[in-house]
Amino acid sequence: MPKLIRFVLINSALGVLIGWLVAAGVVYFNINGFGDLVLGSSSRVAAIFILLMSFGSTFGFAVMATAVMLMPVDKDEFDKL
Repeated sequence: MPKLIRFVLINSALGVLIGWLVAAGVVYFNINGFGDLVLGSSSRVAAIFILLMSFGSTFGFAVMATAVMLMPVDKDEFDKL
């Protein structure tokens, strides 16, 4: 697999993981009653799915975009990654 594609995939996966952890924290710590709202819903699976997908895609894109913007421009420095 090309190095740049692996770089983007790893950073996207890291961002998705961070997003899922933040979403789990919001539900677990019941921030502004959001945990009760999600867990007390009649369609709990759909609510959790939407929550995980939205947090995962938002954080995944943010981490990936930040990594690409901070990526070294010099080929020798990029090869060290």
